[in-house]
Amino acid sequence: MVKKQQMRWTPRGAHLLLQVRTRVLNNDLAADFYRWYPGFTHTTTDRHDLAA
Repeated sequence: MVKKQQMRWTPRGAHLLLQVRTRVLNNDLAADFYRWYPGFTHTTTDRHDLAA
């Protein structure tokens, strides 16, 4: 019998993901994209769609 190895988050990877998710839910991530990419256009989406 072969055991399948499951994927795991590294502590650093989980921390970075949580930072991005928090900025998305607080509607702060678009400001970063405006700074990094001046031509960025933001379209609003229902927050429930973002949380899924």
